[in-house]
Amino acid sequence: MKITWGERYPDPAALWREVECMVGAYVDALLWKVPESELAGIYFKGSAQKRWDSPLDYVPELSDVDVHVLLDDDEAEAKYLGTLEPALELGAAAEAAYFGKVPQPVHVPRPQLLVLNSVISEPDFMPTPAEAITVLRGRDYPQGAPLEPEDIKELDAKRLSGEAEYLARFPMQVIDKPAKYLWEALRGMVWRVSPTAPRVLYLLGATFGEVWTANRTRVVTLLEDLGERDFAARYSEFYLSGWDYFLSGYTDFDAARRALLAGIDVLRRGVEIGEAWGTSGSRAP
Repeated sequence: MKITWGERYPDPAALWREVECMVGAYVDALLWKVPESELAGIYFKGSAQKRWDSPLDYVPELSDVDVHVLLDDDEAEAKYLGTLEPALELGAAAEAAYFGKVPQPVHVPRPQLLVLNSVISEPDFMPTPAEAITVLRGRDYPQGAPLEPEDIKELDAKRLSGEAEYLARFPMQVIDKPAKYLWEALRGMVWRVSPTAPRVLYLLGATFGEVWTANRTRVVTLLEDLGERDFAARYSEFYLSGWDYFLSGYTDFDAARRALLAGIDVLRRGVEIGEAWGTSGSRAP
């Protein structure tokens, strides 16, 4: 499947600059709100951080712009960010910094801020290849306790098969979301769809480093090479329909529904592969 940046899409260089400005705005806001001595590290990671070879790799305002923060003291989160007023003030500061740099943006990147202190000690905290992380300030990204490949595969299979409950609930979650409210359902799905393909690829035999450093253009190629052409097509459709929705100014509600249907198909295939792995420890049929 060949997908390229065409004339119907905004200039990816302009979109990338706006992402960089949003990331920078959050760095500035964190440095304003939290003493520098308390900031052990600030990082940019996720799909937006990777190379954009096609529109699959970044969908404006749907793709997360992940900014992760490591605090020097575990108590610092509650002290500086853990109440409503400081949280709102930090967001407002980042907002002002962004629009100060980009007064007439093509889009407003959608940041997702995660404080790492509370998650790195969890037993299922996954390591991240260094190539998939940009260290903006401070020490290297924490890796957590090392996991054996089979342990990671077991966790991936569990997470994939665990989406069965979400799939069962989904019809009643979307039934009362007409028109502009479809965005709520799409936003609630995107963070589930995005990691499904890398997890599937790892269970099907790709290397951990390859699947978690690859952008979505490469992920689709890997899926096709492993015989998952229908999966690759539906994974692509989810993001391309998200583009259609964005380009319409969020008025093409059928595009949103196409994205939701494609996303559900992606999650269903993930459940199949996860359940098969959990049963036999091998590739699903």
